[in-house]
Amino acid sequence: MDHEERYIDWKEIGRGAFGSVCRVYDTLLKRHVAIKLLKPEHANNQQLVEALQREVIISRDLRHDCICPIHDVYRGTHGVGTVMDLIDGMELSKWQKTNQGRLLDTATQRLELFRKLCDALSVAHTGVSHGGIVHRDLKPDNIFLLKGDPTHPMIMDFGTAVVGTTVADALVAGTPKYMSPEQWNTPDSVDQRADLFSLGIIAYELFTNRVPPTSLRSILKTREPPKVDLATMDPPSRFCAACPVDLDRIILQLMAYRREDRPQSARDVWHALSNVTLRQGDLLTGRGWSNVAVRTKTVLLPGGTFHLGSAAQQPGSMDYERPRKRVQISSFRMTVYPVTVAEYRNFVQTTGYEVPPLLEDPLFGQDDQPVVGVSHVDAMAYARWVGGSLPSEAQWEYAAKGGKNTIYPWGDDLPTSLRANIGGVSSTPSPVGSCPAGVNPFGLHDMCGNVWEWCLDVWDPHYYGMLSVGSLDPVCQVGGGERVLRGGAFDSFASQGRCTARFHASSEQRHRAFGFRLVFPVQE
Repeated sequence: MDHEERYIDWKEIGRGAFGSVCRVYDTLLKRHVAIKLLKPEHANNQQLVEALQREVIISRDLRHDCICPIHDVYRGTHGVGTVMDLIDGMELSKWQKTNQGRLLDTATQRLELFRKLCDALSVAHTGVSHGGIVHRDLKPDNIFLLKGDPTHPMIMDFGTAVVGTTVADALVAGTPKYMSPEQWNTPDSVDQRADLFSLGIIAYELFTNRVPPTSLRSILKTREPPKVDLATMDPPSRFCAACPVDLDRIILQLMAYRREDRPQSARDVWHALSNVTLRQGDLLTGRGWSNVAVRTKTVLLPGGTFHLGSAAQQPGSMDYERPRKRVQISSFRMTVYPVTVAEYRNFVQTTGYEVPPLLEDPLFGQDDQPVVGVSHVDAMAYARWVGGSLPSEAQWEYAAKGGKNTIYPWGDDLPTSLRANIGGVSSTPSPVGSCPAGVNPFGLHDMCGNVWEWCLDVWDPHYYGMLSVGSLDPVCQVGGGERVLRGGAFDSFASQGRCTARFHASSEQRHRAFGFRLVFPVQE
């Protein structure tokens, strides 16, 4: 299918220095997408277009919640542009203007945003398959907030950064304010530390509502990047009482004139932020997440290949469980049981994280029950605290099937009360491990019933159809605000406990049947 047939119903929704953004209907995927068109003077530059195509191939491998991938290069009667997801939200720049007077009561959200941007840049800068990619034009206008939520940022335009690699292009785009000194002095030698400088400017603005003196916003007049003594600069804590000295130090170091004096990687910054505690009782968002000893029992799942999804003839299966695709899974560790009330209570008591409503409920808050009433956001916070992650859909299903291709974790027979707490056997979650007959070949308990388990993936009913056969460790990271849940719960139908059954809910929803378990990478 050529692009003229595939992309129809064009509607311009925005215009910027490099071109326009259009809302377009993709007839192949049967959904709306966004296409960012270059201005004609860029579109006619064949060398530039070829470079853009190479960058788009690289950007497809950027797998992270906070990075919006580029899916395709459009070439047709409308010009040349990049195809990406159509996201419902707002630019960080707009959110900052709206919330200028709320520095203190949004400090927690600002810190979480900062941390997530670091995590996303770390993935982009150090990718194994693509060798790393530098954004070069990181700024609030290129950071989108899903549903306007600052804790759900999406970095846009990875892949189109090649368009702005020259100083002239950057100036045309109006981005000197966030440009690193080396982008002006030696643009051909830019590396990942240029993005870190831009991140420092963004972070300083986040916590002060002011442009730092290190910014190159006046470069057209001065013709020389400012060399500022960081020791004499007003730190963020001068304007935001919630900022501790440690956060001041991190932000100021990012804006060092010499890149050798900055943190050398986004991962270094992320680790430093994990020890930052906001002042005045603000929510602790990261103390020691990478350093907490994990005492929960885990099992090693060897890597392999399996068929993700259900066969058409499987009873109770749904269309969005198909088509089945053979995919590859790397080795990982998974917790034997869902996270318990006792484990989650330790987390909230240690960090000061918000207590979920059901944690102290006598029916749902017993120490050995799986914790419930936690959102996807809550589950991710706990996962980061212990240095783990939520499983991807593919990891979860691979684990549930236990190396087999059965309907349920234990085989094809229907659930009984000895195998699973599902189908109304109980009106509440059972203590973890209460159904030993339901243990699967990997030794995992409660993969069917008891609680729905949050997965890492964004919900997309058409996701399997877009997967390539043989994909390695697939995970759906782009789309709307809903996330995937797996496994069924105490109040679910038996068919919802099948290994291939999929469910979804808003990432913010706290439900009495929603819990989670964790996975951990295998140390090589």
